[in-house]
Amino acid sequence: MTTDALLKTLAAETTAIRAFSALLLEEQQALVSGTLDALPELTERKTHAVTELAALGRERDARLEALGYRPDEVGATAAAAAHTGIDAAWKALLDAAIEAKRANETNGVLIRTRLTYTQQALNVLYGPQQNVPLYGPDGRTAPRSSGGSITA
Repeated sequence: MTTDALLKTLAAETTAIRAFSALLLEEQQALVSGTLDALPELTERKTHAVTELAALGRERDARLEALGYRPDEVGATAAAAAHTGIDAAWKALLDAAIEAKRANETNGVLIRTRLTYTQQALNVLYGPQQNVPLYGPDGRTAPRSSGGSITA
């Protein structure tokens, strides 16, 4: 087997990671702008992208093994050291993966921030007595009582 098959797989994997990064940026924009109704569809597209990335990773490992290298990062690094073309493709893949990781970490921070804000808003709405909401289902303030009347 030649290195051509591995080069094609690395290129396809790099393209797929960049497409995944683009989805993460879309997700980031939705989180920042508050267009949360876009998130379910984005999540579905991300799930398909992750499935594709996993398949391409398995294919890369099989190609490495067919060339006599370990089917992992160590093997890819060894193949890159032995072949200039593979070196450039491997570096491009790693760069794309770093970009995707950063975007994913940013989205994680945005999601945690949004969850914290939502929890704080719920705490305000439920007030000091966590089991008694400040507002009822009709949007009106719920009467709060300490059990006694101030007029009695």
